Amino acid sequence: MKTFRFVALVAVLMTAGAGALRAQEGGDSRDEIITDFGIDEFIYTPKFTLNIGVRSLSGTKTTFGGRGVVASVQPDSDSTSAGLTRYYHDGTVFRDTRTTTDTDGFTSLITPDGMTNSWSYNFAGQVTPEGYMAFHTYTAAMADPGLRNQNADSSRGIEVLVARDMGNLSKRLDWKLFAGVSLNDVSSAQKESLAAKVTTITDYYTLNGQTPPAPPYLGPSTSATTVVAPDGSNSSSTIDVTTLLGNRPLGRITTVTDGLISDRWKVKGGYFTFRAGPSMTYAITEKLKATLSVGAALVFIGSTYTVDQIYTPEVGTDIVKIADDSTSELLPGYYADATLEYAFSDRAGAYAGAVYQSNGSYQQTIATTEANYTTKVDLASLQGFRLGMNFRF
Repeated sequence: MKTFRFVALVAVLMTAGAGALRAQEGGDSRDEIITDFGIDEFIYTPKFTLNIGVRSLSGTKTTFGGRGVVASVQPDSDSTSAGLTRYYHDGTVFRDTRTTTDTDGFTSLITPDGMTNSWSYNFAGQVTPEGYMAFHTYTAAMADPGLRNQNADSSRGIEVLVARDMGNLSKRLDWKLFAGVSLNDVSSAQKESLAAKVTTITDYYTLNGQTPPAPPYLGPSTSATTVVAPDGSNSSSTIDVTTLLGNRPLGRITTVTDGLISDRWKVKGGYFTFRAGPSMTYAITEKLKATLSVGAALVFIGSTYTVDQIYTPEVGTDIVKIADDSTSELLPGYYADATLEYAFSDRAGAYAGAVYQSNGSYQQTIATTEANYTTKVDLASLQGFRLGMNFRF
């Protein structure tokens, strides 16, 4: 019995030794004990956060100032010579184009008789009670009205930010570095009627006792008529029905009166904000976090400044002059954000918070022969909110 036990023990030891030898020689490894499963290759902690959302800021503050002149087409300074072409706000007097044909069949202009068949007028109010035709030109010069302040409406735009985790400062507090860009628009307008001095030049022309056709009228004018021959056949004929007008003013009157110019100032454009800086995040709960960020903000802004100047005369259509200027500016500044974040999972969540941004101001000027206007666009104290989604990767 003892001999049997000894033999069995020797057999077990020999079998174990042979198995170890085979493992060392590259034999069957099915008996190896695996302790490394490569788990480290599949476990990754996200280090980056991508924020995509909406950023709303209070409108830029704008200040409008300056003055302008609204002038219609101006008449020739020579108000006595005949045969000139003269342009007015409410019509035109051209050279006479009437012709005559001699016995040889040659056509030439008629001998001047102080009248013209080529002229136009636009409004019934140009015919005076005395039977003259009045033509007008206007110049409205606005006095400097001082400054006008206007706060634009809030501007909603998009933002894209990328942040990188930089480590933990305590069990609940960590910090990040981030950079991003946002886009917002600029839109501000104001309209007001302003006092002006209006210079009106009126030239009077004779109608030689004729009643002009209803306006708008453009001469010369003709009319078709039908002629019936003795044999009963019909033929058409064209006759001249032009109302003749004097070919030079009978007189010119210049008056200066008080009036109004309607001004509409507009600034439209958009700006990119490039932001970068550190942020501190405090974990309130496992899913809810509060973040505070302060850093540098650089604004690239482009805007168009337009002034519509409108004068409405007693006779005639509105006189409209439009002046504009476009510019772009680079404004350094700073920002501060306070945000709450809620995590739906380890990879996605939502955020909402308050923002403050300051980037100074710039001035834009319109300088022409008829307009001298300025505007100040102020981005020194922009406030609002931000909200969106964040994704960790």
